Amino acid sequence: MAITRREEQRLLSHDEATLVAPSHHPELGQLSAEDLRALAERIRTQQRRARDLVREATRARRGKGEARSATTSAERLSEKKQVFAAALRRVNAQFKRAGDARKPKGAAQGLRQALERRRAARPHHPQAGRHAGKGMRDTSHTEVHPGPDPRAIGSISQGTRNNQARRRVSGSGGGLLPVSCASPITSRRNQ
Repeated sequence: MAITRREEQRLLSHDEATLVAPSHHPELGQLSAEDLRALAERIRTQQRRARDLVREATRARRGKGEARSATTSAERLSEKKQVFAAALRRVNAQFKRAGDARKPKGAAQGLRQALERRRAARPHHPQAGRHAGKGMRDTSHTEVHPGPDPRAIGSISQGTRNNQARRRVSGSGGGLLPVSCASPITSRRNQ
């Protein structure tokens, strides 16, 4: 939340108010770079001091430290610290604006020239020539995995049946064999 100048005057002492006063516009825009740097350092020092006082007051309120002065509350010190922080932000922003104004304009000019060179250059799009490329490969001749040999289909099942039939004939199982299973085995044994 922004703090008005009137609130700043209420929170700060006369010396602190005269320190923060140049951080407002239009006075801020009239300061040189060295003055800005010196002002920022003085404000930073006061902000650190206010921060330390807030910490001490908070510790004293909790009973962890010694109460040096009970004249100012921790809330008022915290508000004072916020005033210094806002002043420091304004000074830093002005310092950045002044630094941007001092930057050479050559960088922007160099970028413009590079853009002009790129636009003027011939685009790299090679022509197709008299004939277009081969295009996609013809995949119609390649066949998908054909699967097992059609002559072998069912050979596993038939082999199982033949083995069962052999065991029945040679073993003690005895019993009648199905006609489809008996004929190949008997013909092999008779040979």
